[in-house]
Amino acid sequence: MKKWTVLLLTSIVLLTVPASAFLVESGYVKQPGGQYVKMTKISCETATSSHCQSLCQNPTACQRPEPYCRNCAGTTSPLLRQLFTEISKTYAISQELNDRQVLVKYLGTERYVLLDIKSVFNYYTPVGGEAFAKELGAFCGDSAESALLAVKLDEVHQPMALSYVLCRNNAGQTSAFEVQPRQPGIGNRPLSAPIIFKLN
Repeated sequence: MKKWTVLLLTSIVLLTVPASAFLVESGYVKQPGGQYVKMTKISCETATSSHCQSLCQNPTACQRPEPYCRNCAGTTSPLLRQLFTEISKTYAISQELNDRQVLVKYLGTERYVLLDIKSVFNYYTPVGGEAFAKELGAFCGDSAESALLAVKLDEVHQPMALSYVLCRNNAGQTSAFEVQPRQPGIGNRPLSAPIIFKLN
């Protein structure tokens, strides 16, 4: 009886993990010297094993250190202020990224940080609080607590642009969405219209 129970539980686990699973996570990993390093963690299954293989030469699991983010700790970045306080007002989803290889290339070649609901870079709202969760919910719905914001860094590692919003779909996989500013002047786009001051 015990043997059949183990087999049944194993079958349930295998059935609930899709063969094409692709999951992106971010967190801190303790190093042998005792320090903590922020890492991007990618999990792959059979059909997506080439993605983990290309990133880390491992077909099932992958960890890549995220670079140092200059001016992320504090309140000096206008971009981070927007993302943590009013992302749903300033950005909108433009389209889902259907070619996963584009995201894999981004993760393997670009300088970026992944921000989540408990990000240590959130100096603007209570960490893990309802306000930021509500903002992320505008993009990822019920999976807001596992949402990630992929923020590109410039050549000196300062926050430069919001590249993607990563949401966990109903199958437990990561879906990437491209975003665009809701109006000119938000994010990296300058105002295209001149500003005229009337003095009398």
